[in-house]
Amino acid sequence: MSDHRARSGSGRASGLEGLADLNIQDGSSRGSVSGRSRSGSQPNSPAKSSQGPSTSPTGTAVATSGRDEPRREKTTTELVGMRVDLGADAYNTDKKGLFANRPAFNTEGKPIPLDINVFRTRFQDMEIYQYDVAISPNLKESRSLIKKVWNTPEVQEFLEQEGGKWLFDGNKLAWSSKKIFLKDPKYDPKKNEPREARLKVDLDAGKPNRSGDRGVHYVRIRQSTIVHLAYLNNYLQGKVSWDSHVLEGMNVFDHCMRQTASEKMLKIRRNFYPYDGEGHGMDAIIEIRKGYYAAPRLGQGKNVLINMDTVNTAFWIPAFGRNSLANVALNMVNIIRHHHKQPIFNQVEFAHALAPINFTDKRGKKAVVTTETFWHLRKFHKLKFHVFHRGKFDDSKLYTIKRIIFDPKYGLDGAIPTKVFFDKKMPDGSIKSTSVHQHYLDTYDFYLEYAHLPLIETTRGGYFPMELCNVAKDQRYPFKLSPEQTAEMIKTAVTRPPKRRAAIMEGFNMMKYHEDPYLREFGIQVQPSMVRTEARVIKNPVVTFGNETIDPKLAGRWDLRGKRFVEPNRQSLDAWGFVVAGNCVTRHAAETFASEFMRAYKNHGGTVTKRAHIMEYPFAKGDYGDFCKFAYEELKSQFTTFPDIIFFVIPDKNQVNYERIKKNMDCRFVTLSQVLQAGHVKQCKPQYISNVAMKVNAKLGGSTCRVAPANARGSPFFKVPTMIIGVDVTHHGADTPSASIAAITMSVDKFATRYLACAEANGQKEEILRPELIQSLFPRMVRNWKSINGLPEHVYYFRDGTDEGQFRTILEVEVEEFRRVFRELNMPPPKFTVIVATKRHHIRFFPSGNAGDKNGNPLPGTLVDQDATHPTHYDFYLCSHVAIQGTARPVHYQVLLDEAGVPPNHLQKMIYHQCYQYVRSTTPVSLHPSMYYAHLAAGRAKCHEDVASSKKEIVTGKEGFPLAADPLDVYSKAVYKGAIIPLLPMNQPGLPKDKVAFTNTTMWFI
Repeated sequence: MSDHRARSGSGRASGLEGLADLNIQDGSSRGSVSGRSRSGSQPNSPAKSSQGPSTSPTGTAVATSGRDEPRREKTTTELVGMRVDLGADAYNTDKKGLFANRPAFNTEGKPIPLDINVFRTRFQDMEIYQYDVAISPNLKESRSLIKKVWNTPEVQEFLEQEGGKWLFDGNKLAWSSKKIFLKDPKYDPKKNEPREARLKVDLDAGKPNRSGDRGVHYVRIRQSTIVHLAYLNNYLQGKVSWDSHVLEGMNVFDHCMRQTASEKMLKIRRNFYPYDGEGHGMDAIIEIRKGYYAAPRLGQGKNVLINMDTVNTAFWIPAFGRNSLANVALNMVNIIRHHHKQPIFNQVEFAHALAPINFTDKRGKKAVVTTETFWHLRKFHKLKFHVFHRGKFDDSKLYTIKRIIFDPKYGLDGAIPTKVFFDKKMPDGSIKSTSVHQHYLDTYDFYLEYAHLPLIETTRGGYFPMELCNVAKDQRYPFKLSPEQTAEMIKTAVTRPPKRRAAIMEGFNMMKYHEDPYLREFGIQVQPSMVRTEARVIKNPVVTFGNETIDPKLAGRWDLRGKRFVEPNRQSLDAWGFVVAGNCVTRHAAETFASEFMRAYKNHGGTVTKRAHIMEYPFAKGDYGDFCKFAYEELKSQFTTFPDIIFFVIPDKNQVNYERIKKNMDCRFVTLSQVLQAGHVKQCKPQYISNVAMKVNAKLGGSTCRVAPANARGSPFFKVPTMIIGVDVTHHGADTPSASIAAITMSVDKFATRYLACAEANGQKEEILRPELIQSLFPRMVRNWKSINGLPEHVYYFRDGTDEGQFRTILEVEVEEFRRVFRELNMPPPKFTVIVATKRHHIRFFPSGNAGDKNGNPLPGTLVDQDATHPTHYDFYLCSHVAIQGTARPVHYQVLLDEAGVPPNHLQKMIYHQCYQYVRSTTPVSLHPSMYYAHLAAGRAKCHEDVASSKKEIVTGKEGFPLAADPLDVYSKAVYKGAIIPLLPMNQPGLPKDKVAFTNTTMWFI
């Protein structure tokens, strides 16, 4: 392979080779569930300790992302923004008029009545008094201690005596509805100082065996400012710009709305869960609990709105004294093993699998290490539990797990109760070294049943046997769900609109806003019905194929029978074949599928000159890297030329195998590939074959359909040469230190039906594109566009996955870097229209009467640009797809910049109509295709990391079925310190330049 390191320290991007005017030089220059989760338990395989990896680097760390820098504290705006939907101007008060204002509302679509899950509020322009709260001593700045002290009878009785209703943020701020004359005996009114009160609270009062003043704390309540809700009202009416006074009003409004609900329900950020709500068991360790999302947001009509929705969240199943952590741990590991088709453990086998093992590294150094089974217990970190056993059944004290104990000094038995000793004070005052096991036997006459399981260490330094620890209630399960758990979650959570609407109203009524004492005291009223708005249904386009046009009307779907692709493959199928892995299908089945595919593809307009060559590859010959090499060389020999595309038939949906095939074919052989599951090949259904044909046609340079007439010379939406750019950044899981992957897509034809894509590592958990990444990827993309279309005069920049706090950075960093590329290429600066799209919101549409489809969902093309949108900013919600199941979620589009002055009717219609041009679907998609393709490209490029594929796998006893390795084992220490592993280039020395150029400039990522 060529050297993948670059002068700038970054590898050449995936999908970049061949874009420098198609002039290729050898060498390099340069996404509540996933199947990529940790693999099944291997009793005899080592796992890394929590201190970090000790393996050698498998990839070259070439840049740093500043991960070692101290974490920046969140600003007040960012903290409020975690609970409230703030507009982008809230984060940019130093620069007014940065973002586009709404030029007009849509006037073309058919008006329909539609309810939105938001509720209007009314509030008075009253004054609210803010106080600073300080509690000392509190060396650890514990929020739980602050809340505990604030809720003591001493403090609450004092506040009640002062009068008014009090809100508290659980940290440093409190608010009162009335001006309180704090009774401070030292207050001198002549000094005109803020009033304050000081209280003494003893948390240990009345407790036996108290020592000194350890439980004594002092509370200071000091008046700081007055919050005027009139500022918030003036902002909603457009009389003032956003400033700190408006933020203060929104902060108070939010705390007032959630105060009563927080007292009666479990609150997790914006979600509320009834304490008496029944959980739906997902499996033996977690359950699904239904809750309600409630958050204020700024809305049209000079209103603050309450956005209500239903949520379904995974929680640990509480034990209630019946199910100890010993059983929870066993069940958790067995669920993972069952997923990976491994035999499940009993308690004896489980204890053996948790025991440490001897391990010898490549240097011959021996050490006692934990097993992979032990590694799974990391999920217990920070889990809270109660202790129940003989003599201690009524203890309500909560403990928090710091770790499951491992220390090499305990040898191969591990830190089990019989091996861990402590100095115990005996009744006669003497000190005796006693094992944990013996302590429970002597003190409670309790014999530990699972004495071979490792001990738990709490955050307070206590040691407890697993079988005595019981999971406390109301604890969210914060980890990725397995595929089986995800399926169960979807089955439980997915509801059609009528049922969801009823559930939302149930949650609204449960909040009891109409009788909320805090709302009444602070002059806030909430209307009891959802907001009804006049939505618009944009007329659907006519879809053009190679031999006919169709009008999907309101159905939003069509089929491919008898239709020819509007653009057939530019690269004819001359050298291609199928390779079957491990005899997962018979040769006859593969031949039948290949013949049916060729027939169907020709009927769709595809150009095929030769029949496919069929190959078989037993797993005994080698791994999937050898599998790819065999197929490539066999086809090259058979057709005496380089393969056009290779079809891989694999046994099942194994993500590890898929990624290894794609990495080899994209980066090692730079050859297009299509992976097929054996089950689909055996069934050989026409619809599936047509779906595969759409993907293959796009990879070979064609497109499925377009929304312009057959004789059109360009898109009806583009009056000047127009380029569409889509950007998305995909992040690895929370337990994976590898860099995020950024992808840039670009339309390459006048109809914006075909796209090319480039991707590169972007730093760890970094959402904003690095300037050097744009400068390394975009120039060649632009030169390629110019060679086809000339000079662009207008650029649509679609950005996916960012929030309002990052909008300014998008304009000032990302867009400016793209502008810089045009300048440095001596091209006239095009006008930019910058649009951010997101689906991470809780707005839902409920059409009235017959305005929706048969399930109650909005029709494709349904647009809302008022009532639920921002008071002044240019945003709208568009439902462009047909919801297959559940309640449709519209996409929220926010226009940050529009230098071209595109009319709203035109812009919204263009976005909706282009959703019909997505190349691998027979329905309009929910998101503009440029961002959809960027998401696919970033996901594919994950497997292009310059890390040996063998390091990402664990070989099991079943040939051809590897499992994903632990990220702690995969990545080097440098990566954990913030270094970036680059992507491999899609180029190799010795390959024809035109072949590499074609692969890189077609839709290889589909």
